Amino acid sequence: MKSSLLLTRVFLMIVFMLLYACDKIVIIGPRAPLPVHHRAGKARTPITLGTIRGNFGDDYRTFIQHIEKVQPIDSFSNCYFYGNCKESTLNQINLIRCDSSYVFAMFINGYPLDSLPTSLPVPSEFGKSAEIQFYPFYNWNWGSADHYILNNFYGTSVLITDKTDDILTGTFQGTLISATGATMPVSDGEFKIKIFRKYMPCGK
Repeated sequence: MKSSLLLTRVFLMIVFMLLYACDKIVIIGPRAPLPVHHRAGKARTPITLGTIRGNFGDDYRTFIQHIEKVQPIDSFSNCYFYGNCKESTLNQINLIRCDSSYVFAMFINGYPLDSLPTSLPVPSEFGKSAEIQFYPFYNWNWGSADHYILNNFYGTSVLITDKTDDILTGTFQGTLISATGATMPVSDGEFKIKIFRKYMPCGK
């Protein structure tokens, strides 16, 4: 009898202690979701002639304007310069467009236009490169924090996939770097530009 009474007292004491210890009950509900940053996706419409577009950082940009505002529009923005001078050979493709704020410039060097497109993988060869630049329209300055550049072998970040009727179609991607070390990822890049051939021998 005494043992059962003792057990009952011990049981009640344990229950009392548990209730006393749990006098403050905190209910943890579902946590608020973290903010999600949505990057613009690749355009689903076919690219139109005269356009360069892609993701630049978190912004999807479309460039359709020529940088020339006074000169003829085929003077620099979409040209293939070629010619021989003594022991050097010029083969440079310029693909440049802008919007109201920024300029996108791409230069492909070392390839005769009629040797393109090439199949993948493209062999890495000295003097055959592709350069991408992205900078504010009114601030072309190599040393500025917002002038981004990428320069490597052609076929690594830039690729021409078709040149029917001298209309160059292709893709680009990579990580651009500024002089201050800032980076800008570029993805889903594509272009479709009509090219003009310009013969540039010595003295021209």
